[in-house]
Amino acid sequence: MATFRILLPYNYSPNDQKAIRFVTDAFAHQPDASVTLFHAYTPLPDIDVKASPENLKLRSGMTYLAAELKEKEEALKRVKDRLVESGFAPESIECVFQKRVKSAAEEIVDRASAANVLVLSRGAGKVTHFFTRSIYARVVAALRGITICVAT
Repeated sequence: MATFRILLPYNYSPNDQKAIRFVTDAFAHQPDASVTLFHAYTPLPDIDVKASPENLKLRSGMTYLAAELKEKEEALKRVKDRLVESGFAPESIECVFQKRVKSAAEEIVDRASAANVLVLSRGAGKVTHFFTRSIYARVVAALRGITICVAT
């Protein structure tokens, strides 16, 4: 029986819900399937807000952004719970919420080295489609020897 090591990059978009549905429909009841939920976020800058009065004005904005990151991390854990409810074993799902040090496409390609199935979501929006196409195209062009599923 085939072992499915699925990488599911998650960016909190409505199209990601399609990718989750695809993964659950196709792999939830496969005994050897594992899923890595992956999100690489842009790190917050290190700013000493007490260094000057101008920097002190940034405190509320930085606090808001830190809270938003925490909420996104919790949301990723809720996606894991949803996958478990759909039939995946809890120990077969890994949540990776990490600081991005490279481009989004490079982070996905690096993480895909441990997977044999990559599930991407892709929407048809105009402006967002322009940017996601770039990530999508770079990821697809860089990977070999991996099954790529695109949920649209």
